[in-house]
Amino acid sequence: MPGKSFGRRSVGRRLASRSPETAGPLPVSQLLPEGRFFGGDEIVATGVCDEAARCRPGDVFLARMSFDGDGHDHAAKAVARGAVGIVAERMLPAGRVPVCLVPDSRDASGRLHQAFAGHPSRRLRLIAITGTSGKTTTAWLAAAALAEAGLQVGVLSDLGCLGPQDDAPAAADYASPNGFASWLSRLVAAGCTHAVVEFSSRMLADGVAAGIESDTVVVTNLAAAHLHEHGTRRAYQAVKAGLVGTLRRGGCLVSGCDPAGETLLRSRLPAGTDCLTAGLSADRDLRASPVEGSLFGRTVLASCGGQLVPLSLDTPVVPFVRDSLLAAAVAVRYGVPLEVAVRGIESAGAVPGRVERIDRGQDAALFLDAPTSRHALAATLASLRRLTRGRLVVIAEEPLVARLGGSDFGPLVARHCDGCVVAPVSVLADEPADADLAAYARIDRLLGSLEAGDCGLVLGGGGRHDLPPATPAARFPLASLVDAWLQIAQPTGDGGRRHAA
Repeated sequence: MPGKSFGRRSVGRRLASRSPETAGPLPVSQLLPEGRFFGGDEIVATGVCDEAARCRPGDVFLARMSFDGDGHDHAAKAVARGAVGIVAERMLPAGRVPVCLVPDSRDASGRLHQAFAGHPSRRLRLIAITGTSGKTTTAWLAAAALAEAGLQVGVLSDLGCLGPQDDAPAAADYASPNGFASWLSRLVAAGCTHAVVEFSSRMLADGVAAGIESDTVVVTNLAAAHLHEHGTRRAYQAVKAGLVGTLRRGGCLVSGCDPAGETLLRSRLPAGTDCLTAGLSADRDLRASPVEGSLFGRTVLASCGGQLVPLSLDTPVVPFVRDSLLAAAVAVRYGVPLEVAVRGIESAGAVPGRVERIDRGQDAALFLDAPTSRHALAATLASLRRLTRGRLVVIAEEPLVARLGGSDFGPLVARHCDGCVVAPVSVLADEPADADLAAYARIDRLLGSLEAGDCGLVLGGGGRHDLPPATPAARFPLASLVDAWLQIAQPTGDGGRRHAA
């Protein structure tokens, strides 16, 4: 946990030392009661696989429709490798093994993988987090708040997997039904009583959450994003809201949404569940009022159920405050006193690569961010603009600009900022091209011009989990460049402090 130790050993070593439990041979008809069987009345399998090349004797092959392709095209190969049956959306030649037809192969995939993994979500309290932005931050701060209360907490997020006795995340590819079931089983085996899991809209649309039982579902917000994958705003929001349906009886929805989004979520609440709201407005169950704020920190007064607790955050942007309140609401939902939850959030500090401060003693405020949508970036820029007395500038990696809309990126940044440099990731190449040298020169001039009262936001892509979490290069290449630039900037003679000069 950034800024907070969960233990001393690497999660990768710890989790690998114990194999996840499996359920053994299972009849597919009981797992998929909506299925129609052809070529046989039943499929009894010892496992499930949706990659034909990795099928083992005794597996049922899931011919899954996914963003990456159509598994129906590879059924024959799976049978040749020993698959004892096929689950599919349409009829296909299967040789001498039975076929189970289902209406949605992605939903079936999630349910089968959870069943063959022994339903790990039933053996702990699963806290499932989704939303247009703020998922990773909320997940890590919620885990910190719960850990502060002495609970055994695991985390699965974009930053990797962290077990209850670990102080650094390990790389974890849990974006597939198989990967998610496997990693969640490992957290169970590691002794977790609670697991905080981040779900993207793509994961939800791909059936990763099918078959789970959530104890808490957190929805940070519902805007519009990733429409190239989901088609319409309504379809995107429906995918997100579908996670609410995984709540078990006695479960709780924690909502940070606006009234329209909250109405949608409440319409999906299963019987016997509750709702807790969190945010900055006065009508929230857990809310906060501002006390003071600047580029170097923000303090709010959090209140819930008559408790009033000051919350001081090093990351000053409003979205981080909102995510902190959602994290506190998760802890309060489990009976953690608000002051204990706040203490855990404060001790966690920043979340790597999520509006994370980079401080080498320079006078200007500098932050690193890896936004996953224009919605997230716009909220951060608007918040920084309100806090910045001087100039607000952006330095961004070219691939991120392309992912956030390409031509739409410039107008978005221009609404809030006084300057912007877009750099190729090759700017750090051992043999830079002319374009790389020109980009570095622009970055050098921009950083050198920053003074007290100015603010810079460095934007890049996903992190590298093979590097220590405290290493800026673990965030993205441009972060490494800016950090190196700051370290070699000339000292001012004021006690070793350095500033961008």
